[in-house]
Amino acid sequence: MKKVLSLTKRNCLLFLRNKQVVFSSLISSIILIALYFLFIANLYSQGLNNFADLTLSSSQKSALIYIQMIMGVLVVNSVSLTTGMFSFMAKDFEVKKTEAFLLTNAKPVHLTISYLLSSILVSFALNFITLVVSVILIGCITSFWLSAIAFFSIFGILILTCIIGSVIMLLITSIVRSSVAIGVINGILGTILGFVCGIYIPYSDMGNVIVYIGSLLPFTHLTIWLKQIALGDLLSQFGVSKNISDIMLDKSFSAGNVGLLGANVPLWGMILLSVLFAIICFVISLFLIKRLFKKGQNKKQRHSKDRKY
Repeated sequence: MKKVLSLTKRNCLLFLRNKQVVFSSLISSIILIALYFLFIANLYSQGLNNFADLTLSSSQKSALIYIQMIMGVLVVNSVSLTTGMFSFMAKDFEVKKTEAFLLTNAKPVHLTISYLLSSILVSFALNFITLVVSVILIGCITSFWLSAIAFFSIFGILILTCIIGSVIMLLITSIVRSSVAIGVINGILGTILGFVCGIYIPYSDMGNVIVYIGSLLPFTHLTIWLKQIALGDLLSQFGVSKNISDIMLDKSFSAGNVGLLGANVPLWGMILLSVLFAIICFVISLFLIKRLFKKGQNKKQRHSKDRKY
């Protein structure tokens, strides 16, 4: 356990000390926030105006629009931050530092868990700060605050989101093992997720193909879950009926259940499938990393034998 904690601390410090990597990991979220303020917020505001029987003040609309934006930011962060963290893992593979670690008492499983833990810790810590600051800012600006139950529910979902994002990136990194490739993935993944997860534009404004693609991604269902908790809490405070609230969540905020490839699978079922998928990714990652190290050790043994002869 001590070895894992030492390696985890080392990975976290490497990431946090590298301001360029931290900034590049947050660039997708920064772009998302900028796009919201430029035109996406107006798009959502116009969509709310389509509900003739619903009268919301400008502050109430702003609270809804910006809290759902933050839910999207948290999901994008959980992917981009973990991608940034695993760029150091890829770099360790490139410069053979992982093999140097194995000259100590560390084992492949220790290295794997340390990379995973450091990714979860960093992504969750920065995401939690984002959540707290955003809730305070939105509350001060609009005078509407999330309830304690909603906040702590989001807190729990955020932990799960960071774990799933980290495990998926662990698998990708164990396959790619290139810091350049990880950097490219980091640059495009946030933008792609913004569309297919219904963060940029509501699903009601896009075709079924995008919805079907989004239904295959765990992050889509996690985004929907976060939005249902946060937006449902605010709409309840505004006195909006359950019927109208459900329609708004589905049509205006892409927070209705999308199932799996058109099949009507409940949200809790999709979350369970997402967790199962993460477990499978972790098992495959561990197998690939162990196999990689075993190949490296075999090469060294053959090389040492050739030198003897």
